[in-house]
Amino acid sequence: MSHMHEENPVEMDRWLSRCDEVLALLDCALRGCHARSHPVVHRALTESVRSLELASEDVAGRVLSLLDYCMTESGQGRFDEAAEVLVELKERWVEAIAMIRRERDRAATLN
Repeated sequence: MSHMHEENPVEMDRWLSRCDEVLALLDCALRGCHARSHPVVHRALTESVRSLELASEDVAGRVLSLLDYCMTESGQGRFDEAAEVLVELKERWVEAIAMIRRERDRAATLN
């Protein structure tokens, strides 16, 4: 497992833009939950999974199981349960991205 701060800046930027994509997709999935539309939720989460599979494994593993749960709940019409998990996941995701950006900026000022 390579640590984030040891990776090169280009990789880091690519990873961050992927994180932003996932965030937009989580938003989309949430809107799908509120609209009670499983196809929308499913499409957004499937795309999220695709983006995440290119991410670091420890992050992806945890998140993938949550996305899987949300897809199942949504597929069974339990949109509120799916939305609840998505909201929490989104908050943690935003925090994680912010932390990675801070680390990156700190590294940039040190170099």
